[in-house]
Amino acid sequence: MGIRTNSQKWTLGLIFLGVVVILWVLSSFLINQIFEDGLYRKPFLLTYINTASFVFYLLPTFRAVCANYWATGSFHIRRELVLEEEGPHEERELPLDEEQGAASAAAGAAAAATTLSPLIPKDSAEAPNDALTGAKLSLRATIQLSGQFCILWFLANLVTNASLSYTSVASQTILSSTSSFFTLLIGSLFHVESVNRVKVLGSVISFVGIVFVTKSDADNTASAGEVHSAVPYKFHNGISSDNTEAFVIFCGNLLALAGALFYGLYCTLLKWRIRDETRVNMKIFFGFVGLFTLVLLWPTVVLLHFLGWETFELPPTPQVLAIVLFNCVITFISDFCWAKAMLLTSPLTVTVGLSTTIPFAMLGDFLFKSRPMSFIYLLGAALICASFFIVNKESEEEFQLDEHQSVA
Repeated sequence: MGIRTNSQKWTLGLIFLGVVVILWVLSSFLINQIFEDGLYRKPFLLTYINTASFVFYLLPTFRAVCANYWATGSFHIRRELVLEEEGPHEERELPLDEEQGAASAAAGAAAAATTLSPLIPKDSAEAPNDALTGAKLSLRATIQLSGQFCILWFLANLVTNASLSYTSVASQTILSSTSSFFTLLIGSLFHVESVNRVKVLGSVISFVGIVFVTKSDADNTASAGEVHSAVPYKFHNGISSDNTEAFVIFCGNLLALAGALFYGLYCTLLKWRIRDETRVNMKIFFGFVGLFTLVLLWPTVVLLHFLGWETFELPPTPQVLAIVLFNCVITFISDFCWAKAMLLTSPLTVTVGLSTTIPFAMLGDFLFKSRPMSFIYLLGAALICASFFIVNKESEEEFQLDEHQSVA
C-alpha cells in the first residue's frame, strides 16, 4: 500500500469518526439499559474497567519482545515486526559528513540498524517542536504522553459523570457541548487550530442545535412525566437528592463545564504533541494509558466504596455482565478510532462531529422506544449536521493549504 495523500488521510479520518459515532451511540443505549432499571449504576467503575482494558494493546508488542529475547538475548527486534502503525517506510537521504572517517562510521551504524532496531527510537521527538521534522516519538515520550492523557481523560469522564448527579441532563448536555469552544480556544493557543469566522460560526451553530435538541428532549420527558434515565446515580454525601438547591445545581454546572474543558485539553494535547498519526505507535500509547489506569486508579474505586459514593459490586446477572463486557469491547475499539480520527483530521472537526451522537441517540429513542420527534428536535439535528459540514470543509481546506505550503 502506497503512502496516503492528504485528501486520503482526511477521508480516512472521517471514516474513523463515523465508526466512533456509531459505536458511542450503541454504547449509550447499552449503558442506559442497565442504568435506567437501576441494575448496575456504577459509572466510575465502568469507566475504570473500560480504560484499564486498553492494556491489552500491549500484548502483541510484549509477545514480540519476549520471543525475540528468547531467541537472541536482546530486547531489539527487527523493524518489520514493530511499529505496525507506521505503514510503508520511505527511504530518506542522509546528509554527508565532511570528514570521511565520520561518514564511514555513520554508514556502519546505519547498516547495523537495518538488522536490529529498538522497539521505538530511543532519542527521537523528545520535544514537541520535533513534530515538524517528522521524527517518531521515543518510548519515553510515548509513555509520558500516555500518562498526561490518562490523567486528563479520566478527569473529564469523572467530572462529567459527577455533574449528572447534581444537575439536570439537559443542562449537562448543553454545557458539555461547549467543548467545541474550548477546543478551538486551546487549540489556537497551541497553534493546533486557527480561529476564524467560519469555525466560530460552525461552533455556534452546533451549540444552538444542541440547545434545541436538548430542549425538545426535556419537553418530551416532562410531558410524559418521566425521570430522565440518563442520570447515572446520586452521590450519598448528604447533599439534597432532588437537586433543587441552587448551589447544588451551580456545582453540577461547573463540573459539566470542567468536563468540556478537560476534553479540550486532552484533545489538543494529543494533536500538539503528535501532529501526525505516523509519529506514534497508537497501540503502545493506548496500552500504557490502560496500564496507568489499572495500576494507579484502583485505590479510587476502593475509596468510593468506603465513602459510600459508589459501592463496589459485581454484575448481578449474566445479562448485565454481558452488557458490561460488550461495552468494554466497544470502548476498546472506539477510543482507538477516536484518536486516529483526531490525528488524521483536526480536534475541532472531531469535537463538532461527535456532537452528532446526540441527535442520532434521540433518533434511536424514536425508532426503538417510540419517543416523539418534534419540529424543534428536527431543526436542532439539522443545525448540528450543518455545523459539522461547515467546520469540516473549512478545516480540510486549511489542512490542505498548510501541507502544500510546508512541501513548497
